[in-house]
Amino acid sequence: MPVAALSPAFDNAVTALTAHPAVTEMAQDLLTAPPVMLGLLLTDSGTPTTRFMALANERFTERTGETAPFLGSVARAVQARLTELRAEQERRQEAEAAELEARQALRDMWRHGSPRCPLTRYATASGALADRLTGPTA
Repeated sequence: MPVAALSPAFDNAVTALTAHPAVTEMAQDLLTAPPVMLGLLLTDSGTPTTRFMALANERFTERTGETAPFLGSVARAVQARLTELRAEQERRQEAEAAELEARQALRDMWRHGSPRCPLTRYATASGALADRLTGPTA
């Protein structure tokens, strides 16, 4: 099992590259990638493969005209940004689910006439007002 010691300069380079637009673009491309494809880019331990490092460096150079400060720094930055994007996506999905659940709760309260529901109170009050304004029907 290979062991690699990463220097603080390498870590700083990865952190700086994580916010780069080209790295974000590559991570967004991988966000929709199937697990089989990601399995080809990452080892079992979760580190980038040599092929992924080469591809990430080539694409980074192609997009920016710059070279990466260290071999593998772009691939690790893409991996870190991918993790961030997945977390954002999960938070967004949870927020959407909570919103849908809240809307359904309001619909249920409206449908079943919960006495504490503001919509039910409004409907009851406006119905009573409408009855008073139309007067008795004969």
